[in-house]
Amino acid sequence: MRKRNLFLILFLAAFAWTSACDDGGDPANNAGNINNVNNCPEPGRAFPEYGCLTDGFSDNDPDYGWYLTQMGTGAAEGSNCGPTSVAMSLRWFDEGQTVSVETIRDTITPGDTGWWYTNHIEAALTNWATPYIVRAASEQAILDALDRGSVLLICITMGEITQAFSPKETHFDRFYAYDSGHFLIIKGHIDNTQWLIVHDPNNWQFDYYDDALTRPLGESRYYRTSEVLSSMNIWWPYFFEIGVSDTTKSLHNVPIGRSGP
Repeated sequence: MRKRNLFLILFLAAFAWTSACDDGGDPANNAGNINNVNNCPEPGRAFPEYGCLTDGFSDNDPDYGWYLTQMGTGAAEGSNCGPTSVAMSLRWFDEGQTVSVETIRDTITPGDTGWWYTNHIEAALTNWATPYIVRAASEQAILDALDRGSVLLICITMGEITQAFSPKETHFDRFYAYDSGHFLIIKGHIDNTQWLIVHDPNNWQFDYYDDALTRPLGESRYYRTSEVLSSMNIWWPYFFEIGVSDTTKSLHNVPIGRSGP
């Protein structure tokens, strides 16, 4: 009898753990547990709203923080999605490259507070010796680059990205009303490539999950792969793959894209 009871306890415990690691269904329609990111044993990885996963994802986070917001980055903060995305790229590639967003802007476009173009991104990455390749956008090219361990800097129009109804209650979809050109970082994919994991720098005073302002909405946000690809094809159908330098595969004479109108 005692053996039967022990077996039942172990069975129920295993069932409970399995349920905690995989809620099933469409997570974008279930904002019930956005913070289940703890207590995930190796080789699993923990993700908000997914819990503990062992496959179906790729996330190229280093073991240090590198997300940055354009808020508070000087007189051009409203136009600094490009310089902020560059600053994140530098920091991701080299932990010691903690160049400020203001320094990046002032070095590449001194005295200018306007939108950045993709040639400014190239100039900044080159100036701080961060390797990159410009590639034509396709779903396979994006996923291949992420699976190689790279992060991607992209220039898209946010109007193609679904806006979340209650952005503080979910990690899924756009968390603001702005719907035009924008630079941001893709750092992984999840849910068997249905979603891309992004670092979106368009994070402002009230764009946080917590009152202490320690958990920004733009960090590790989930945007639909299909929508990001559609947006790239409309706005600038290329991407910067950061951290690689195989120039034989780099595109040349790529049309210049701009972060906004």
